Amino acid sequence: MITYIILVFLALCIGMAISVYTFGTGGKRKRIFQDIYFSVEDAGGIGVLYTKTGEYSAVLKVENPVQQYCANIDAYYEFTQLFTAIAQTLGEGYAMHKQDIFVKKQFSDENNKAKMEFLSSSYFKYFTGRAYTDCECYLTITQEVKKSRLFSYDSKKWKDFLVKIRKVHDLMKDAGVHVRFLNKQEVSEYVDRYFAMNFKDKLIPMSNFKVDDECISMGDKRCKIYSLVDVDSISLPSVIRPYTNVEVNNSSMPVDLISAVSSIPNTEAVVYNQILFIPNQKRELAMLDKKKNRHSSMPNPSNQMAVDDIKRVQEVIARESKQLVYTHYNIVIVMSADSDVNKCTNHLENSFSRLGIHISKRAYNQLELFVNSFPGNCYGMNPEYDRFLTLSDAAACLMYKERILHSELTPLKIYYTDRQGVPVAIDITGKEGTEKLTDNSNFFCLGPSGSGKSFHMNSVVRQLHEQGTDIVMVDTGNSYEGLCEYLGGKYISYTEEKPITMNPFRINRQELNVEKVGFLKNLILLIWKGSQGSVTKTEDRLIEQVITEYYDTYFNGFNGFTPPQREDLRKSLMIDERNKKHNLAENEDVLSSRIERIIDDIECRRKELKVESLSFNTFYEYSVQRIPDICNENSIAGIDISTYRYMMRDFYRGGNHDKTLNENMDSSLFDETFIVFEIDSIKDDPLLFPLVTLIIMDVFLQKMRIKKNRKCLVIEEAWKAIASPLMAEYIKFMYKTARKFWASVGVVTQEIQDIIGSEIVKEAIINNSDVVMLLDQSKFRERFDTIKAILGLTDVDCKKIFTINRLDNKEGRSFFREVFIRRGTTSGVYGVEEPHECYMTYTTERAEKEALKLYKAELQCSHQEAIKRYCSDWEKSGIGKSLAFAQTVNKAGKVLNLTHSQSQNA
Repeated sequence: MITYIILVFLALCIGMAISVYTFGTGGKRKRIFQDIYFSVEDAGGIGVLYTKTGEYSAVLKVENPVQQYCANIDAYYEFTQLFTAIAQTLGEGYAMHKQDIFVKKQFSDENNKAKMEFLSSSYFKYFTGRAYTDCECYLTITQEVKKSRLFSYDSKKWKDFLVKIRKVHDLMKDAGVHVRFLNKQEVSEYVDRYFAMNFKDKLIPMSNFKVDDECISMGDKRCKIYSLVDVDSISLPSVIRPYTNVEVNNSSMPVDLISAVSSIPNTEAVVYNQILFIPNQKRELAMLDKKKNRHSSMPNPSNQMAVDDIKRVQEVIARESKQLVYTHYNIVIVMSADSDVNKCTNHLENSFSRLGIHISKRAYNQLELFVNSFPGNCYGMNPEYDRFLTLSDAAACLMYKERILHSELTPLKIYYTDRQGVPVAIDITGKEGTEKLTDNSNFFCLGPSGSGKSFHMNSVVRQLHEQGTDIVMVDTGNSYEGLCEYLGGKYISYTEEKPITMNPFRINRQELNVEKVGFLKNLILLIWKGSQGSVTKTEDRLIEQVITEYYDTYFNGFNGFTPPQREDLRKSLMIDERNKKHNLAENEDVLSSRIERIIDDIECRRKELKVESLSFNTFYEYSVQRIPDICNENSIAGIDISTYRYMMRDFYRGGNHDKTLNENMDSSLFDETFIVFEIDSIKDDPLLFPLVTLIIMDVFLQKMRIKKNRKCLVIEEAWKAIASPLMAEYIKFMYKTARKFWASVGVVTQEIQDIIGSEIVKEAIINNSDVVMLLDQSKFRERFDTIKAILGLTDVDCKKIFTINRLDNKEGRSFFREVFIRRGTTSGVYGVEEPHECYMTYTTERAEKEALKLYKAELQCSHQEAIKRYCSDWEKSGIGKSLAFAQTVNKAGKVLNLTHSQSQNA
């Protein structure tokens, strides 16, 4: 018993001795935070931290280079290569301390509160207060000094430090990493925030500290620090890589190896400290040799394994010029004082054990780890039990590499949600932001029925319109009727009683160009031959000539051939006459005289042709007289003029569609900023459907040329009407011209066969669209290789596509859909999540539209006010599903005018 008491007493004495040695007496321990830094100085705009032990450090704010959920394995390896190169650049006597700080925040959009449109205001109000995790990263580079009682200034080491930190900065910048040095004030604030473990409040409150073996208490919160690796029993996998795979929708998705640190439950903040110390390589290799020899001298299985491990390391170092580094990793979690720390511990243990990493449960030196993790104070880490030796690229694998998605710097902001459910703005065109991603903003959107395709496009065009974009839409399913009514736009529906009418022939002299002639040629050939008809080169050239002469007659008149024209015609006719067998013996003078009479007859007939006004009627009258003459004059055979007259007559005076191409469209459409052409009623008409679609496109083309703001044409399923060989060149021209006039053209479709079965789509539309949007493709998975080939999707793109709507990210969010967007070579998956107000603006559900009309009619108010009142009652009703609430309204047959008390009773 006495022996036991003596042993306990000795243990206590040893513990006290270690504590005094490490932290001094109680009085010294109180001053422990005061004894870290000497000062913060400015060195050419760089804030330099000086510790009282003589080290100096610079801090860089870094944006991790790997985008979260990027699905790109190479990006993770590029990160390890970058930090291995940084370690090589710094060399002996330097340490780099990377701190990734994860902070739980609530969404607040302070910048967008002023002068917001109703739906935008509703959008940001809906997301305000939503919890999410933000991430910031800082890299501290510290130069070691030899410890002694006296410190002396070494100008050579100081210059080396300044050169090295700038090399690191340039190395990261060249690798495409966003990086900058913190200045003096920012460094001071960063240190204060770490000390207070407060990374989100503007003011940084300091609280009393209370330290025990398990955690550090700070006022109303507490911290616990976990060492990632216990040096006494290093439990790491034999093979390590910078990522791990997770299964999503029966496919593997790479995520950060250390991704568990970003989602620890019940925490307010998490700081992941990653420290690399770079020693003298020759000395470390010599020590490895000694260690190998020591193990060799005592032969047994465990020592032999150690010898084999050391040999393998030496071979790798010799063959691949690897670098040895000492490392330390710890995780600081911050939580409220009443939170259960065991949940965090269990989460970390379970997450890391799946990777073959067993975190230390013996981190009783909480204060020591906390203090030595201060920026610039990393050399306080104990070499005996806080550091372990490994290769630099293996050490980089254990670093955190990912960044969360942030809004892009762009004047054109289209808001989606990131995969946490927080609004982020992207430049949907890919060409207006600070970082240019595309050469043109034309787009192609594919999504099966029910995938939320039209809902997504409603959101996009609404936001484009709010930012000064003229929108023209060609629709076949009333998908945009609600939005058009809300915006006060022009909704034009084709009916037999009131067809969409235009006069594409009515132009001024300045508008007559190659492009306009090409459009009219396609229009005439479409009526004559049909959308799938084959056109010979002769027929194509013939119609082009007739159109040219038609406008020349109108603008200039025809007073006879000029001498050069007469001479060309004479030579042509002379050749034709000589080729005729019965004229071989004819006298030269007689032949010449006869040719002159032919030319006179041609000239006379041309003079008789007049064009008093421009319309399809006058073109028809001109062409049916002129085409036979051209054929006779040029000995052209095989032109079926009877069929031409018959097919064209339907659009001529007295025909079934005589108004379609002869009445001017409403001139006010030019000033309208949101126009929807609804042509669902003619979608099965093989002639009218492509014809009307084509002339709407031409209306947009004219608008595009004259108006100076951004323009966008969206063609829903109607694009199939013009996806024919006949229209191929015109569509190509349309797409290529749009990019020159600050405009974009997009097609939206739902059938996989539409892109697989049409070469026109591939050549004219897809190849001229730098922006691709894909919604849930699960239905097409078995046949997705074809889509992948046609759209030029990479394996990385496909991994992202198959995570659409499949991540475990639905908690705390209302119903949403996700969409894959590729702009140039940059791609990502974004969420389309909207408040009730936007939903009721976009909805195509009949019951919901009827319920909203009931509110509007009874309240006799604007569309906006009706939506506002309807959504207010919807929220107060407690009914989650929109259709169920609409049915409740329709059943009541009146405005509900609910109050909060009524909703509580319900």
